[in-house]
Amino acid sequence: MKRSVAAALAGVLLIGLVGAVAFWPRGATPADEMKVRDDFAARDGNPAAPNAALRTPEPGIHRYATSGSEELKLGPLPTETRPYPTSISAPIVDADPGCFTITLHLLEQHSEDTTYCVGEDGSIRLDGHTKRQQIGPMNPTADMACDPDVLVDPERDRAPVACELTLDGGPKQLTAELTGTSTWTRRVTVELGDGTPVDTTEVDPSFAVTGDLTGTWRERVWLAGDDALPVRITRDLDLDGLAAFTEHRDSTLTTLTPER
Repeated sequence: MKRSVAAALAGVLLIGLVGAVAFWPRGATPADEMKVRDDFAARDGNPAAPNAALRTPEPGIHRYATSGSEELKLGPLPTETRPYPTSISAPIVDADPGCFTITLHLLEQHSEDTTYCVGEDGSIRLDGHTKRQQIGPMNPTADMACDPDVLVDPERDRAPVACELTLDGGPKQLTAELTGTSTWTRRVTVELGDGTPVDTTEVDPSFAVTGDLTGTWRERVWLAGDDALPVRITRDLDLDGLAAFTEHRDSTLTTLTPER
């Protein structure tokens, strides 16, 4: 009798859990601008020591005109399709000397940190990348660390890049390996939203992804020639496995002057 009651209770709990997951609020909403400003203010208090040979972007909140959408699925949850807002905020703060972190607030349910480092020889490294999303009741976070991590090397026209990605916050931890090549083209002019032409280096890292997630990831970024400010960023990502992510987007800076 006790066993049957326990089994019945377990069944009710399981049905309740499945129902909660199935009917958890979904959708896409623009990022909360007050939270964006509070986050920037909290992280902008410790600027790196200046170094004239290592020019990085001025800290502040930039805006990017954006187009595209994403599809994502995690475990038993249904697939979600989310269009991006036509304008997003992207704070930039100093990191280590010669490094800076840009945070793309794509949606209230999706933000990403990318840290770039500029060398005295003109090289540019990908120092780290973190991707945070909300999918139903879950909040998966993907952290990516690369070695080798050079995106631009003045002595070459291409460089190998290898990264390890760890995804936590889902039904189970997932890991994947990204292997690929970064190429670059200097003196590419990009026109901002306000019509200003900017001389940039177009950086094009492309990866094959293997492991718990499989697919391709191509991320192009146009970095301003004088301070490595990301002027335009595009992504074409298709990953499948226990989690599935598809992202296609194009973001272009609206003006060189950030908000403080």
